[in-house]
Amino acid sequence: MKKLALALGLGLLSTAAGAAVLEGGPPPDIGAYLSPKAPDKHGLNDTLWQLMNEAGQTVGFRGGKAQRAWELQQALNAQNDALNRMYTFAPLISRQGWLPPVIVASESLAHITDRQIRTANKTYSILLPERFVSNPPTWRQYLLAGLTINTDIPTDIRPKNGNEEAVWRAAVEKGWQDGRESADRTLESNFNRLTRDYTGMLRYTTLLQQGIITPPVVSEQLQTVTGSRDKVTIGDRTRELKQHAGFELDKKRWKPTVNTRQ
Repeated sequence: MKKLALALGLGLLSTAAGAAVLEGGPPPDIGAYLSPKAPDKHGLNDTLWQLMNEAGQTVGFRGGKAQRAWELQQALNAQNDALNRMYTFAPLISRQGWLPPVIVASESLAHITDRQIRTANKTYSILLPERFVSNPPTWRQYLLAGLTINTDIPTDIRPKNGNEEAVWRAAVEKGWQDGRESADRTLESNFNRLTRDYTGMLRYTTLLQQGIITPPVVSEQLQTVTGSRDKVTIGDRTRELKQHAGFELDKKRWKPTVNTRQ
C-alpha cells in the first residue's frame, strides 16, 4: 500500500502536508479581526462581482478536479497488476453466490459515565451484510468512484473587460486548486472504503472458522419448468437469503483456537 501511495505522485502528499501545516499553525491575531481584508472587486459592483466569482470558482473546480482525476486514474492504471493481486474478491464469494459481510473490529474500548466505567478488549460488528453478486467487485469500482472526468468548458459566462477578467482569473485559480484537492480527498476516501470492506470480508472468513459467527441461511428452490403460454423457463432456480450471518454468543461453541484475552 505504501508503494502504491508513492506511485500516485507527490500531489496527494503535498495536499495533505499543506492541510497539516494550516491546521497546526496559530490562529489569526487580533489585527485580522480589526482590519479584515475585503476581496478586491476590481471596480465591479457587488452583484457582478459575485456572479463572476461564483461562476469562475465553479468552472475552475470542475476543471481542476477533472485534471487531477485524470492524473490519479493514470497512476492507478499503472498499478493495475499490483491492485489486482492486493484486492482479489473472487475467492471470497461463496458457492451459493453471496459476498461475505463486512465486519469491523475495535480494540481497547471504554465507555465512561458518572456512575460506571465499561471496558472491552475487542468488539466485532457487522457493518454491511452479505449480498448476492453476479460478478465479484474489483478495485476499480471502489477507487474510481467519483473520479469522473468532465471535459466540457462552459462558454455562457465570460469576462468582457479587464476588470471582469481579473476577478474571473482569481476565481478560476482558486476553484482549480479546490477541485484538485477534492479529487485527492475522493481517492483517499475510496482507498479507506476499499481496504475496510476487503479486510472486513477476510475477517468474516476467519471468524467463521473460529465459530464466532454463523453463516447466512440460504433457501433454494428448483422448478423444472415455469412460465406461461408466451414464455417458458426450464430449470428455474431461485436462491434467497432467509437469515443473515450473525455472531455466536455462546463461547463454548467457539473453536479452541480463539484467544479470548485479545
